[in-house]
Amino acid sequence: MANRNGVAFSLVSLALTFVLFASSQINAQVDPSIAKVSPYCVKAMDKPFCSEVVKVADTWQEAITEVLSETILQTKLAEPIMASLLRTLSPSDAKLKDNIGNGCKKSYNDALETLKEVEELLKTGDKTKSANTKISSAMSRLDDCEDEFKKVQMPIEFATFYKGSKKLLSTCLAVERTRPDLLN
Repeated sequence: MANRNGVAFSLVSLALTFVLFASSQINAQVDPSIAKVSPYCVKAMDKPFCSEVVKVADTWQEAITEVLSETILQTKLAEPIMASLLRTLSPSDAKLKDNIGNGCKKSYNDALETLKEVEELLKTGDKTKSANTKISSAMSRLDDCEDEFKKVQMPIEFATFYKGSKKLLSTCLAVERTRPDLLN
C-alpha cells in the first residue's frame, strides 16, 4: 500500500510539473505585446512562466518568496519521484542504478538545503547579498544529478521533472536579480 501511495504521489508531482510546463508553453505562444510581464520577471528567460509563478506578488519580497517556495516544493518531490523511476530502470549493473539513485538523492538534498539557506537569508534581509550565489549553487547541484545519467538515459518522466526544477531555479535567479537594493 505504501508503495502505491508513493507511485501516486510521484504521478501527482509529475503532473504538477507538466502543468507548469504546459502553461508556460501556452503563455509563450501569446503575443508578447499582449502578455503582461511582471516587473519581477524582466530578467527571466521565460517571462510568461515567471509571471505565472509570481502573479499574486505585489512586492519583490512576495515575488521571491513565491518562486522560492515553489522551487523548494519541487525539490522536495525529487526523492519519491526518483525512487519510483529507479524501480522502472533495468540497467544490467545494479551498482550503476544505486549510483544514480544515491547521486541524485544527494544532489537534490544538497540543493534543498541550499534553498532553505536562501529562504533564511531573505527573511533576515540578506545583508551579505549572497542569495544569488546560493541559488546558482543549488542549480549546479542539480547538474550533478544529470551527470549521473552518463551511462544510461534519463527516463523521460524524470527528465521532465529535472527540466522543471532547473526552470524554477532559473526563475528564482531572475527574480532575485530584480531585488530593489541591487538595482540602485
